Amino acid sequence: MKGKALSRQELQHLMLRAGFGVRPSDLVRFEGKTREEAVDMLFQDATINQPILYIPRPDTKDNGEVSTLKALLMVLKSKEDTEKLNLAWLDRMAVARAVLREKMLLFWHNHFATGTAFAWLMQVQHNMLRDHALGNFRTMLHAVAKDPSMIIYLNNQQNKKKAPNENFAREVMELFTLGEGQGYTEFDIKEAARAFTGWTVNMKGEYEFKPEDHDEGEKTIFGKTGRFSGEDVLEMLLERKQTATYVCRKMYRLFVNATINEDHVAELAKVFYNSGYDISATVKYMLLADWFYAQRNIGCIVSSPTELIVRYKRLLKLDTEDKQVLALQDILGQTLFFPPNVAGWKGGRNWIDSLSLLYRVHLPTAIVQQGTVKIKRKPAFEEKNDGKSREEKRINIKSDWSELVQFFKPSKDLTNDVIAYFIQSPQMRIDRKAIEAEVDNSTPERRIITTIAAVMKLPEYQLI
Repeated sequence: MKGKALSRQELQHLMLRAGFGVRPSDLVRFEGKTREEAVDMLFQDATINQPILYIPRPDTKDNGEVSTLKALLMVLKSKEDTEKLNLAWLDRMAVARAVLREKMLLFWHNHFATGTAFAWLMQVQHNMLRDHALGNFRTMLHAVAKDPSMIIYLNNQQNKKKAPNENFAREVMELFTLGEGQGYTEFDIKEAARAFTGWTVNMKGEYEFKPEDHDEGEKTIFGKTGRFSGEDVLEMLLERKQTATYVCRKMYRLFVNATINEDHVAELAKVFYNSGYDISATVKYMLLADWFYAQRNIGCIVSSPTELIVRYKRLLKLDTEDKQVLALQDILGQTLFFPPNVAGWKGGRNWIDSLSLLYRVHLPTAIVQQGTVKIKRKPAFEEKNDGKSREEKRINIKSDWSELVQFFKPSKDLTNDVIAYFIQSPQMRIDRKAIEAEVDNSTPERRIITTIAAVMKLPEYQLI
C-alpha cells in the first residue's frame, strides 16, 4: 500500500523485478522505506551511468577509417572480443548499484536484439542503449535505426534505391514498434524500405547517409503520400498508439506477469504515449502501481539465465573461469550478445526445458561444494541429437557465503527463514522435511550454507 513501509516480500519482489534480487546489505538500505521512497532510491541509484569500455577503439588511418585488412582482422577476432564484452557486462550487473539501469538495459538488449561480427560496434551499441535505457524511447528508436551494428545486422547498408532491402523496414514495424501484423501491410513495408535507402555505415564505423543511394520519390505509407525520409517513417510509427501498447506489453511480461492484464497494459501505454515515450515515467508508474504488488504478480515469472547467474554472483560472489561462464550461459539458453535471431529470446516458460532445469537444480550443490558441474551443450538445430559431437565441459566454481552466513541465524526456524527470504511463490507445498534431509548440521555455518543451497535447488527458486 502506498505511504506504508514495504513488507519484506514486497521489497524482495521489487528488487527481483527492478534488479537481480535482494542482498542482506540491500535490506539495511531499503527496509522500512515506503514504496515511493524505495522506488526513488532505485531511480537515484540508476543515475549512475558508466559506459563499458572493455574493447579498445580500433586503430584507424589518419582520416579515421579502418583499413580493409584491419576490418578483416576485427571480424576474425570478433567472437572472442564479444565474449569479453559479454563477461564485462555480466560482472557489471553483479556489482552495480544502478541495478534498475542494468535491468532496463537487459530489456532493451533483447528488444533490439542484434548480433554482428564487429565486437567494437556491439560495444558502441551497448553503450548507446545504456545511455537511453531510462531516457526517451523516441530518441532511442532514432539512435537504434542509425546504429552501425543494427544497420549491418539487418542489411540496411544494402538498401539502395535501385534494389531496396526490406529487412530493417519489416523488423522496425514487426519487432521494434507496432508488433507482428498490427496495422501495417506488405505495401507499407516496401514503401518504408524506400525511405530508408541510403542509410549505411562507413569505414569509420559510423552511420552515413548516401544521397546517391536514396530514393527521393514519393512513397505511400499508412495511407499518406509524400517524399518521406527514414526519420519520417519512425515518427509515423511513434504517432501510432499501438507502438506504446506493443512496447508496454513486452515490458509487462518481463516486469509484472507473463499473463497479460490488458487493463494494466492500457494504463502503462497511456503513460508511455502521453509522456512522449518517457521510459522513466512509465517504469516508475509500473513500480508504484498497486497491481505490481498484487499476490498474483509475485513469484510468477521464470528468471532468465542472465538473471539467475547475476543473482548468484551478487549473493555469493560466484566466480568461475571466463569460458565456463559462457558455457553455463549456453547450456541455460541465453548468451548475451548472441541472440538466437532478431526477435531475441522468447523468455518466460521457454527458459525451462528438461535439460536446463536439471542444471538449474544441480547448480546450488556444486556451488556449496566449491566443486564442478559437468555440462554438455544442447545440440544446434542442424546437429544430430546423438550426443557425440558435443564436448562435455566441467565448470569449476568458487563462492563466498560469508554475507549470508552472518545474516541468517542457526535457530530452529532457519528453514522457514531461508524459504521466506528466497522463495516468492506460495510456500505451502514446499516439503520442509526434504530440505532438512539435505542439511549438514556438523557446524552452525555448514547448517546455514546447506539449508540455503537446499532451498536454491527448489523449482520455486527459479520463479521471481
